[in-house]
Amino acid sequence: MKYVDDITKLFTRFGANAESYQEIQPNYKDFKDDPVTVAEPEPAVALPPPNPAPPVFLLDEPQPSLLIGPAVEPVKNVVFSLPSPKSPPLTEPPASSATGDRQRLSDLLRELNQVRRDGLPETTRERTQAKVIAIVSANGGVGKSTVAAGLAKTLRRPGGRTIAIDLDPQNALSSHLGITRQVPGLIQLKEQDADWSAHRLSGFSDSECLPFGTGGVNDRRLLKQLMLEDSDWLNQHLASMNLSENDTVILDTPSGATVYSQQALDAADLVLVMTVADAASYLALDTMTQWLETSRRRAQRHRYVLNQRDDSRSFSRDMGVLFLRRLSANLIGTIRLDHQFNESLAYGRDPLQYAPESIGCQDILSLSGAVHALLFAEANSQQGTP
Repeated sequence: MKYVDDITKLFTRFGANAESYQEIQPNYKDFKDDPVTVAEPEPAVALPPPNPAPPVFLLDEPQPSLLIGPAVEPVKNVVFSLPSPKSPPLTEPPASSATGDRQRLSDLLRELNQVRRDGLPETTRERTQAKVIAIVSANGGVGKSTVAAGLAKTLRRPGGRTIAIDLDPQNALSSHLGITRQVPGLIQLKEQDADWSAHRLSGFSDSECLPFGTGGVNDRRLLKQLMLEDSDWLNQHLASMNLSENDTVILDTPSGATVYSQQALDAADLVLVMTVADAASYLALDTMTQWLETSRRRAQRHRYVLNQRDDSRSFSRDMGVLFLRRLSANLIGTIRLDHQFNESLAYGRDPLQYAPESIGCQDILSLSGAVHALLFAEANSQQGTP
């Protein structure tokens, strides 16, 4: 079928003929666009990002350029003046100055630690004229209070007194000396102006005792705080008692390195380390040696006492031999196991008076003689010099 036949049939269907068909030629000269008609949108074109305004930083806020990336020139519209390029950054002081300050601070701290370790010169520290013996131990249950009470009853010079002071919160020393009534002790007399001499109690064999006393948790905390703040707290109280050179002070302490035992170490002329014939005490000897080196008393002497040696057991005897080999002349005494001490404590009696011939009492007397010879040897030699 031809194209012309199709056109003819189309016109006939609508009641017209093909001869009346005329093609109109468009005329674009007089064409005007309708202002209401919306034109098609033009293709999107990627525009360059707008030039952002330079940020303005506060004085306390670090600039990002100082934290990340290379250094940039400061912006022109900041509201404050930047430091000169020759000046160091505000957040980074000169390395040489910081190093020097740290070095000086380290030196000062080292000097303070050395002063604390060595103590003040003896001429500037007020000390008691009495001889002071501290009894310490690494472990508990070694019989410190028993030995302290034994020395308080036997270690007395002519014309002098022996005062036992309990620095152990267990407050057991007074019971070993036959004192059963509750009286004020150190925990109530912790202030610097307290009169310790007025609160001493009479015990067995003309001994005197100043107990630790009983108190609450806050009382013990306050006492510890006073000792921590003043390393010379005990020395000052002992000096205020006005004791003579013929007097002797026995300090009973809790086990381990505590603030109480440290005060006793710094005040003592002689330190007696209590230990027992077992493996744990033997292994703790190195720790005790390091701890004793922290004492501020340069002329202080350290000696060991082996307590509760049970000769009925071969292991205890063997441990006694090992202690003697290890400590040699520093082992000043050995006290054999004697049940008379526990029984006398239970009945409230003095074992030195009730059973003076027992092995434990004999060993206490021997220890007292050795301590007397060691502690007062210099004084005796001076008195014998014409």
